[in-house]
Amino acid sequence: MKHLLPELKDLLHTNFVMLSEAQWKTDSLEHSFDLIFVQKSLQIIAVSPQCHAFATKYSVPLEELPARSAYLVQLDESWDTIGKKANQYDYLLVVKEKKPIGYIKTGELIPAILEAYTYLKAYNDTILETTDSTISVIDEQMKTVVWTSGAERLYSIKKEEILGKPMTDFFSESRLDNLRIIHSGKRFYHKQHQPREDLFVLINSNPVRVNDRIIGAVSCESDVTHQVHLNQQLNSANEMIQQLQKKVSRMKPSADPFYPIQGSSPSIRRTIDRVKQIGTTQARVLFLGESGVGKELFAKALHDLRTSNQAPFIAINCGAIPPSLFESELFGYEKGAFSGASALGKKGTLELARGGTLFLDEIGELPLDMQVKLLRVLQEGTFYSVGGTRLKYADCFIIAATNKDLRELVKQGKFREDLYYRLNIVSILIPPLRDRNEDVVELSHQILYEFAKKYNRDVKEIPKEIMLALVNYRWPGNIRELRNVIENLVVFSSDGKLNFADLPMNLQEGEHEKSTVGHRTFPVQEMQTFSSLNDTLKAYEAKTIQQVLEHTHENKNKTAQILGISRATLYNKMHKLGISP
Repeated sequence: MKHLLPELKDLLHTNFVMLSEAQWKTDSLEHSFDLIFVQKSLQIIAVSPQCHAFATKYSVPLEELPARSAYLVQLDESWDTIGKKANQYDYLLVVKEKKPIGYIKTGELIPAILEAYTYLKAYNDTILETTDSTISVIDEQMKTVVWTSGAERLYSIKKEEILGKPMTDFFSESRLDNLRIIHSGKRFYHKQHQPREDLFVLINSNPVRVNDRIIGAVSCESDVTHQVHLNQQLNSANEMIQQLQKKVSRMKPSADPFYPIQGSSPSIRRTIDRVKQIGTTQARVLFLGESGVGKELFAKALHDLRTSNQAPFIAINCGAIPPSLFESELFGYEKGAFSGASALGKKGTLELARGGTLFLDEIGELPLDMQVKLLRVLQEGTFYSVGGTRLKYADCFIIAATNKDLRELVKQGKFREDLYYRLNIVSILIPPLRDRNEDVVELSHQILYEFAKKYNRDVKEIPKEIMLALVNYRWPGNIRELRNVIENLVVFSSDGKLNFADLPMNLQEGEHEKSTVGHRTFPVQEMQTFSSLNDTLKAYEAKTIQQVLEHTHENKNKTAQILGISRATLYNKMHKLGISP
């Protein structure tokens, strides 16, 4: 590869002979060699065959010949050593396993190195021109030597304006981390940095060293201004939501915490009963289950059982927060904690959840360094804000959830075993939708009412052929996938009717030979004989109306609004379904 320094074996000349001083005086060489190396004491002397012939013929001593010096090097010698010796010797005699295998003319090294440099520079220039990344390089005089097109876009400074000039001409010295690197020699990775008032970046930076001397620094930056602003807005929104939640909870009567969790199957009722039992204790809970089964709904229900109406419920997704921002997100930070930190500091989610519950969803995605810090919180109940010196107390319940096998992650070294046992005092497995298919009818109608109201569609029922397809499907995406399918049907509904053709193709072409209900499978014909779909739909519709009536304390106006129907339609349905007004 021409962009790399050549290997010694590629530069070797092998037409040579190696003689001792005694052999030099006595041997008469019959073969033609380009060069003769003579070992004299601790020196190696190189002479031409012509000189050897002349000396042999006229008995001229070796030291009187126009010989040149040579240096012994190993085949795997470093280029640092070779470079230093190339200026002192005319030849390098290359040795492998103590045997000379060839020689190199030091005068041939420069063209070889120059060719490698030319190729390497071409590659390097092309890489810098091609990348979208923001890369900058300064030398030991703080002058800018590399400024990519990504840097041009991020900082609105043209390459022609900044190259060869001190970077301090364009940025405040206090905001240039790469200047500090030249002085300290320390590298950093994914550090939040604010080079300008209106700009936040994550920066990786490394010193450039030659012979243990720092000659510059390289920085690569990613613009995270948008994410930082979103986090700030999210924190403000969280605080506003908490205030609104407190106001709403004071205005409304207490309701069943499990009301949002729909389903009457034995498996879901058992799960609800277990959570109710846990609600009478302060035991730490780990919710397990596939994506989309409703782990956060159960966590919120447990929170409502344990705390007052005014207590905050703060949920964060551990897989959605960049590792570099996680510590400040969880613990908050003090003013001046890092470059770009808010002058007012920021509360972390542990503080926002004070008196309530912090729900850590996707806990299996928590970075290892944060696992250690979370373990301290669970063990001691205390923490420090980033940049803070005052000990704070974690006065909240901590509930975790995951769709991963944490035991397997522990075996792989990706999750701490001690943290696993701290979180997993009690574990609750939430069953997937395919294991409780009898809930599909109830869930489908509840979701239908929700989206019909949202999109102002006058849809009241689900046709039999669509319901049969829904009941027969395996739902790998669980309730989240069911919501997506129902929402799609409602959006494309016409004249108040859902269309089978608007189902996803995998449901349209699904297996219709059998339907799974609970742990038992029924042929379609048997389902129709032992309980007609109409009767099943009516039963679930009646149950839904009764649940909403109970929730609204028999207020018909509110019940009709929640169901997305008129009050007259509600009375008509109650009459048909045998629900007493």
